[in-house]
Amino acid sequence: MAGGLFIPGNGVISTSRAGAAVASAEDGEAISINPAGIAKTVGTVVQIGVVAIDYAMSFTRAGTYDPIAEESVSYAGQPYPTITNDSKPKLGFGAFQPVPVIAVVSDLGGMIPHLHAGFGIYAPQGYPFRDMNTVNGKPYFIPDNATGYSFPTFGDPPPPSRYDIIHEDAAVILPSLAVSYSVLPELDIGVRLSAGFAHLQSTVAVWGLLNYEEWNKQDGIFTLSADDSFVPAYGLGATYRPTPEIEIGANFNSSIDIHAQGDALSVNGPAVSLNGAPVVLLPSTPGTARCSEGGTMAKLKGCVDVELPMSVQVGGRYKINDASGKLKGDIELDLDWEHWGAKCDYVKDPLCLDPSDFRVVVDGQVTTASMPASGINLKDNLVTHGLQDTYAARLGGSYIVPMDANALVIRGGLSYDTAAARKGWERADLDGAARTTIAAGASYKLPTWSIDAGFGVILEGTRTENRNCNPTAGPGMMGCDGSGTDAPVDLRQGPDPINPILVPSVQSENPVNQGTFTSHYIMFMLGASHRF
Repeated sequence: MAGGLFIPGNGVISTSRAGAAVASAEDGEAISINPAGIAKTVGTVVQIGVVAIDYAMSFTRAGTYDPIAEESVSYAGQPYPTITNDSKPKLGFGAFQPVPVIAVVSDLGGMIPHLHAGFGIYAPQGYPFRDMNTVNGKPYFIPDNATGYSFPTFGDPPPPSRYDIIHEDAAVILPSLAVSYSVLPELDIGVRLSAGFAHLQSTVAVWGLLNYEEWNKQDGIFTLSADDSFVPAYGLGATYRPTPEIEIGANFNSSIDIHAQGDALSVNGPAVSLNGAPVVLLPSTPGTARCSEGGTMAKLKGCVDVELPMSVQVGGRYKINDASGKLKGDIELDLDWEHWGAKCDYVKDPLCLDPSDFRVVVDGQVTTASMPASGINLKDNLVTHGLQDTYAARLGGSYIVPMDANALVIRGGLSYDTAAARKGWERADLDGAARTTIAAGASYKLPTWSIDAGFGVILEGTRTENRNCNPTAGPGMMGCDGSGTDAPVDLRQGPDPINPILVPSVQSENPVNQGTFTSHYIMFMLGASHRF
């Protein structure tokens, strides 16, 4: 999920071409890449493929741990340690997460001339998994079924990336139906309709309730696990062949809007207080829930709204044919646009969505044991990312080596995606870096079977975000310009910690992402198809 979350391609063949496939896509992968491509299917094809992805990322926050006025800590003044993404997805192997494509496409035996159909299950190709919890070789926050995570011994230095992300995993699975129709011998059009589900889980530290020093005893640890059982999306595609050697493809993918509901778990550090009294979290007053009723002190009800952006791809393919017109190889150039920079006004339209801001709502209130009836409602909060539209160029191709009745197909590709994160806004919970993809693969084709494999790397290098503005030493040192006051939210150049009792428009300026990021991806691809 160009820049942002998506990785080029969707399946073994297209990923081996670094995503250059909008004109060449056929068989099952065409359902998600360009539904018009299934018009090139002869007979019926059953296709299974997996792209196994590992995202290696580390973050070294700029600056040092601040002294804590309330207590002496041994790590005060020490540089922040490097925090590494140590994700091990539940359905993966080690750090690798397999992203599947399972599809059946058919010409329907010619029952309806010029009409082809396909059904498939696919997931947007990306790596939405993070585990930024290891400090000095050991986990800091402790997994806890009752609270999501709990605090360890407070003498150890906390992970400096905790206000950005501690842990996250997500899955979006889209069963899809696609049809294509050959309007003319040289023109195919197609449409894809998807209706799937999404699971989102995330853990982050929040300020409880003001915490300029970033004192870990004054943190809250918040976990939300939510599901959306109906996630609709669609795609439109076309393929045009002006000559036997030239093929032009175009594809549009709608945005994917996720409205997930579930349970919110929270645990507060021992210094989190309201007017000097320890904080208690209670469910919202009955009848006032914005997510759903039925929350308890142990499990509040929460919801999260996320949008994955619309995108457009266009491409041109040159086919190398032999004297009889049989394909010997091809080369393709694609251009890609993804609308990560779409914006909406959450104040004027609370139901709107944009890819840059994840909206989190918890049906709860903050109070104390002595004043349970006079709580402060938890505010709707935005996890902001400062994203911009991305653009990509992808060059890929293949060459066919005949082997009697069989054939070996060799393919490869190179692509470049611009950065999704604006300057100052790159953060650990979503990959916003510019990237270069290098991929290669091969298929061994038998008369009715094909075995596909490939390998790829995505290079992102090292990037530094550093305005010397974190952490803020205290209320008298607020802001990033030396004035002692916070800049307006719309003029800030980076994400701030979430304060659950403040609306986003008045959250304190204290960017959590200043420092150095280093990252890359490794991908292995394997698949097979059977034609009959």
